[in-house]
Parts: sequence; structure tokens; C-alpha cells
Amino acid sequence: MKTSIYELVETGDALPFDVSLHRVNYVPSHWHNSVEIIFVLNGKLEVTVGSQQHTLAEGDVFLINQCHVHEVIGLNNNIIATFLIPISYLKENIRGIENILFKCESRTARSEQRGALDQIRHLLAEMVQLNNKKEEAYELDMGIRMLAVFSILLKQFRTTGSSGAINEKYMERMLRIITYIDEHYKDPISLQSLAEREFLSVPYLSKFFSENIGLNFQSYLTSIRLKNAVEDLLNYDEIPIADLALNHGFPNAKSFYTAFKNRYHITPHEYRKQYRPDMVQKKNEDISSHYLNFNHSSALGIIRQFLERSQSREVEKVQTLETRAYKIDTAIQGTTVQHTWKNLITIGKAKEGLHADVQQQLKYVQQKSPFRYLRFHGIFDDGMMVYDEDGAGKPRYNFRFVDQLFDFLLSIGLKPFVEFGFMPSALASDTDKSVFYRASYTSPPKSVDKWCELVDRFIRHCMNRYGAAEVKSWKFEFWNEPELHIFWPASHDEYNELYLRTYQTVKNISQALQIGAPGRIITLESMSMVKDFFEFCRKNSCQPDFIPLHFYPHERFEKLMNKEYMAQKYDTDSYFQLLEEFRGISSNPDFLKEKLEDELKLIAEYGLSGCEIYLTEWNSTGYHRELTNDTLYKAAYIAKNLLDNLDVVHGFGYWVLSDNIEETFPSQQLFHGGLGLIAQYGIPKPAMYAYELLTKLGSTVIAQGDGYIVTAGSGGYQVLTYNYCHFDELYAMGDISFIDATHRYNGFKNERTLKIDIALSNLPNGHYKMITHTISRSQGSSYDAWVTMGAPESLTQEDIQYLKANSCPRRHVQYVRVDEAALTVHTSLVPHEVELIELMPTYD
Repeated sequence: MKTSIYELVETGDALPFDVSLHRVNYVPSHWHNSVEIIFVLNGKLEVTVGSQQHTLAEGDVFLINQCHVHEVIGLNNNIIATFLIPISYLKENIRGIENILFKCESRTARSEQRGALDQIRHLLAEMVQLNNKKEEAYELDMGIRMLAVFSILLKQFRTTGSSGAINEKYMERMLRIITYIDEHYKDPISLQSLAEREFLSVPYLSKFFSENIGLNFQSYLTSIRLKNAVEDLLNYDEIPIADLALNHGFPNAKSFYTAFKNRYHITPHEYRKQYRPDMVQKKNEDISSHYLNFNHSSALGIIRQFLERSQSREVEKVQTLETRAYKIDTAIQGTTVQHTWKNLITIGKAKEGLHADVQQQLKYVQQKSPFRYLRFHGIFDDGMMVYDEDGAGKPRYNFRFVDQLFDFLLSIGLKPFVEFGFMPSALASDTDKSVFYRASYTSPPKSVDKWCELVDRFIRHCMNRYGAAEVKSWKFEFWNEPELHIFWPASHDEYNELYLRTYQTVKNISQALQIGAPGRIITLESMSMVKDFFEFCRKNSCQPDFIPLHFYPHERFEKLMNKEYMAQKYDTDSYFQLLEEFRGISSNPDFLKEKLEDELKLIAEYGLSGCEIYLTEWNSTGYHRELTNDTLYKAAYIAKNLLDNLDVVHGFGYWVLSDNIEETFPSQQLFHGGLGLIAQYGIPKPAMYAYELLTKLGSTVIAQGDGYIVTAGSGGYQVLTYNYCHFDELYAMGDISFIDATHRYNGFKNERTLKIDIALSNLPNGHYKMITHTISRSQGSSYDAWVTMGAPESLTQEDIQYLKANSCPRRHVQYVRVDEAALTVHTSLVPHEVELIELMPTYD
């Protein structure tokens, strides 16, 4: 169905006006019952109103009054935001608007109007952003901004003079004429035949047409033919251009070429070549208006950039206030929990555990939030100097660095969680297969027997040094993410066979030794490998003692890690360059919880529900340079996900403890978006402080819900609350154009101030010491403290001490008395904040 020249703009129930993003190609002359505002975000276009032609470019704002005939031509790849405001809506809000005209064109605006135009641009950009997010009360926020636009228009851009609008007296006739042209434009219609249909003289109809449309009859007919021909030009590249011309009413190809060049200033062939690759449409898709589909991420990214550089960016955003109230009976029995997240923490490679700075960070962690196990890669990496061969190919072993590492870990209360892998270069069958900035070799061994001898010598050495009972309490994970070609370039069958031989080697030493596999990413579709592996284990009696899993919330990792894709786009050395290029994240805030539920069901189906399950790697991202890693967001992310999944699995190995990780070339920037809980120089991030607060929770859960948990333990009670806000759709799609080193909080949605009141009943009467710990941007965020101090690129020792001293969580102590066995605690959290309230009885 073809679009009429007259558009009755209809809006949905939510908004009384339309806000849309487009790429415009060609919109023939038309008019509608609305004021239209065009805001050009990118590219160029030509707008003709009546007989006046206007060229618009990036940043331009242009207003078209209601019932004014206009035509729009895209001069190149462009992105525009359009705002269609029905006159009925304006009449409800602005007295006498039907008699008011505006002249608002940024290109011809007077110097004294430029400030007003900047305000209009900012308001329009905010409306596009609000319309995309659709948060609570966004309709009100949109309406406020639209009326603010018209307030500015009335003050600065009202004009006088003749309207040039379509005369309502002749609308019925005009609609009848243009409908007939739309339906018969392919036929050889003429002004004469049309005049006879309307019982008018040819001169009268010619004048009538020109006065109401702004074009003569032949020019309008040509524009309609051109519009429809261009649709087919883009949709059907197999149709010759000469046939397109004849199919759409042009008498010959030459007339089509002439009309086309007059409109677009290039030939049809050039136009098809230029635009066709970016505008692949489904054959049945309606593009009759020629407002074309495109990647909204690009447009919204431009909007974000505009708002960031706008002078109005300093205006503080008014947050939604959400209030929750809960009544908790502290006398109930509650549920005992083990807080299994305390079982595991991780560093990158074994060799890193010998670095002085990492050891200091491990000591800090064990003081503030003690863990049981430490997991790491690369126990057999060349950097550990464990394995070599002499000139005759005879193995040589050296466990000196292993001893230094394990001695240190055991001295601070950490047991090794050893990953068998990667391959020593002297034992690798293909040393071209490697990962990480400091190479770890990923190919299978050139000799499986020598590999098994290495595993045997390693374990027996540890048992002799630390005792059999101690080593039997350790965990041995077999290989890292074998479903990814970059980590296991051989076949699944070869993986299964190497696992079997390793399993048999370990169990021949002692059946009590614990081995687990495969350490795979549960957000990838690797079901075929899982099924084959567990079936192989069943047939060969080598079922793992525990199952290690990894979690990174990236649905598109599947493609990024595909070996064919990698071969096309990256060489092996560029692999971790890829992991520094943020390419999106899941928009699902409950992704971890849902994937763990799915995994537990899958494991039960294979009869392995009795197996211990360890999340040996998890994070909000797999990217080593994602700037939100350093922010307050990570504190709320950790609190939410650990509490949502309390004791669901036997360990949650957050990846990783330290930003000092050798997977990528080290960044010179302190806050570079590293994965660690602790930044360089031992500066804790908000994520680390979240662990410290979680450590203070008791072992009995009295109540738990969205954003809070109440526990009992250590003779008192603990109330932890958090305000988690997830990434918005634009950031989730991978657009980080609105993020930079000192502005990292622009990618979140559903941001609100969360006020939680928890009434605790049946508390024992008496005096209590109430200690409130708050992690906020002003207290508890070293990143925000760094921004506040000027974001220095390099830090002196004095700067480091200042940051450490000024980024601790807020601590507030007060004393309260409970006389009637009840107490209400109040928390008020802005986005991403975490707060813990400890109630400890005093005995005065």
C-alpha cells in the first residue's frame, strides 16, 4: 500500500507525539497534521518546504509547521531524529497554537538565538535517550521536555506572515487527486485526464496543484515515480535499471536518469553501489516512506556523545525514588549457610603468585576476606621452569618455584587449586599454538607418556614435601576451556583421551586425590562436547571428582572464539587484543543465576548431581579493558550475584584478584578497566570492599529478598543492602562511545534511589552497637577518589597513600537501645551503593 501525500500522524497510548530515529533516502512531497522537527545526527539531507530548499548537516535543527508540504532527500548516509507533534496535542497545552507559526532553522538562526538552539538540541537528545530506555515515568519526562522545547520556540522562534499551509477547504479534493496519482503513477496519466476526472479546467487544476503542493503536476508525478523506482533499485539488484524505469511509469531510461541525477546528483548505478551494502532489506519489508532501518546503536551512541559534550551535562539527574519496607522476625530459626563463595579466589598464572605485589595483595585478602583455595593457570608454564629435556630428549624436572609458591600459599592459609595446564614448550607438539602475552602453550603433548610422567612426578613431589593428607585436600582441574579452539586446538576425542590418561595417572597415586574437568564457559553452546565428555567418562570409569565451570556474560563469545572467525580476523598473537576490544555484554541482569540453574539440571541429567561444582572463573565481563570494572558498579554486581546464588555451588572463583595479570600487555593507566578486585600498587577497588562486607555476614540467613539479606552470627545481626542497576541496551550492544576515562557511569538503566526500611522484631532487649559500613562513590571507590583528585596519569608514593586513605568505605558507629524487642533500620542507596549494618549487643 502506497503512502498518501497526506499523513494523519497517530500516536500510541503512552506518548501523545512520535519520536523516531531514521536514515532517510527520499520522502516525496507530503504534509501532515503535526509540527515536525528534524534533528540531524549525522550526514546531510535536503529539505524542501513549498518552494524553499534547505540543506541540513550534522547538528542542524529544522522545524516544519503543520500542514506545510515538504520533501526530504538524503544526500549521503545520514541519521536523523524526527519529532512529530500533532496539533491536537499542542492545542491541549498551548493556547492559540493553531494560529502560530515558527521559523526555526539552525543554519539561518541569529546569533542571539544560538543559546536557545543549544537548549533545544539538548532537550531533543534527552527525549531520544528517554524514549530508548523507557524507564519509570519516562512519559512524563518526555512531555516535560517537549513542552520545554515549545516554550523556547514561542519565546525565540515565533514568526509572522503568510502560512503557506494547505487550505483545509481544498483538502478533500487534494486527497482525492493525489490518491489517484499514487494508484496510477505507472500509467501514462496527464493533467488533461486528471482535470476531466475532477470536472475542472486544465489551467485551474494546474494552478490549484501548484498553489497547494508547491510543485507543478508533472514534477509531482515524477517525484512519485522516482520514489517507487528507487525502492526497487535498492531491493532488487537483479533488475536492470532500464526495466526499473519502464516499470514505474518513466517513458524511457533517459528520463529516469535525468530525474534521478536532479534529485541525488549521482547516477542510479552509483547510488545502488553506494547504498545497497548498508541497506539489505527483506523483500516483503515496507520501506515505502523511505525512512530506512539501520543500527540504532550508532544513532544512540551519537546522542550519548552529544549529551556528554553539551553544556547542559552538569545538570544533576533527578533519580526515581523507590521505597521498600520489610518486617523481619529475628526469632525464627533461619537457614544455615556455608557461604561457599569463600572457598575460592583466583590469580592469573602460577608465576604471578611469586611476585611481591601479588603476594602482598594475597596477604591483604586473607586478612580482610579469607578464602580457602587459590586457583591459577600455568603450573607447568615455562616461567615456572618445571620441565625441560636434555639433548637426548630425556625429561628434566625442577620444582623449586612450585615449592616457593606453595610454601607461601600455605603460610597464609590458602590451599592450591591447581589447573593441569598449559603445556611446557619442550613437551608441546606445536609451539605455534599459544595464548597470553607471556606465552602459554596449548597444543597436546608430543608424548602422552611424558605428560603423564610429569603429572606423576609433580604430585609425588608435593606429597613428599607437604604430606599425603594435605595434597589430598587440594583440587586438580584438568585444562582450561577446551571448547575454545584457542585453548585446545586439537579434537574433542584427543582431549578426552588426554584427560583419561591424566585421570588414571592421578588415581594410580591415590584414589583420594581430586581431579575435575572440563573447565568450560557455561555461556557458550558447548552441549555436544559436554555430552560426549560425560558419556566417555561413564564408559571409561573416569568420572571427575568435581566439575569446574566458567561464567562470562557474553552471548557473542561463541562467534568471537570460533576458529574460522579467528583465522579470518585475528592471528594468534592478536587474541588478547580482541579481549581488550569491548564488544557487548548480556542485557540480562540475572544471567548468572539462570545459567547455573540450567547447568545444575544438565549435570543431574548425567547422573552427576553428587559431584561438587566449582565456578572457577566468573566476572561481569571477560574484557580486560572494560572501564566499568573499576567503578562502584562492581560492588553491587558482586553483592547481588553472590547473594542470589548463596551455596548453589561449592565455590565462586572471582576472576581475578589482581590487575597485575600477565594475559595482556600491562597498561600504564592505574584504572584501565582491569578484571582485578585490587588495582596496581595494592589499591582496593569497590569490588574488593564488597567482599569485605560480605565476609561479615552471619551463617544463619533470617530473611533475604531483592536488594537485601538479614543474617545472624557472631552474637549479633547483620543487614546488608545493595542497589544494583544493570547495563542499558546500548552499552549491552557494545557501544562505549559515551564512556571515557573519567566518565564511566553513563551506561546503566533503571537507575533510582533505593530506600529500604527493615523492621526487626523480637530482638533481645538491651543496648546495641550499630556499625554502618557504606560503599559509595564518595567513600569506598578508589576510582572515584582518583577522578576527584584530578585523575593523574602517573602516581607518586604519596599519591598512592592518599588514594588508599581516601577510598575506604564510610564507617559510622552509634548506640541504640531496644526496649520493646523491635528496631527499624533505614538505608538509602543511590545506584550501585552497598551498605552493611551490624548490630552487636553490648554488656554494660
